Amino acid sequence: MKKLTKEDILKGKDKRETFRVDAYDSDVVLRPLTDGELSEVFAVIGNVPLKSDGTPDGGQVDIVKNFKALRLVTSLGLVEPKLSVDEVGDMKFGVPEQIGTRILEISGISSAVKKELR
Repeated sequence: MKKLTKEDILKGKDKRETFRVDAYDSDVVLRPLTDGELSEVFAVIGNVPLKSDGTPDGGQVDIVKNFKALRLVTSLGLVEPKLSVDEVGDMKFGVPEQIGTRILEISGISSAVKKELR
């Protein structure tokens, strides 16, 4: 049985994906976020109330916090071009959501949480 090594663990953030951004008619390069980075993102959102079935209640989530979280996701996960959170905020409306959603997907975030961040 193979043992998990430190190198194996750290390889996850080395994955790269080219992603088409139609609003700019260009491609960007993305990477998945690490557990620590995702913790930073969820700290921006704060506590999300749950429905009786245990899924997040999107109606109770602050939309401003959602946009801030998606800008952070986009900034952290963009490899090329590398942009700060403020620079991501200067993008065309909706683009950080599009890119951020894809970064969350390749980071392994479940669809229920992705919907809450949109």
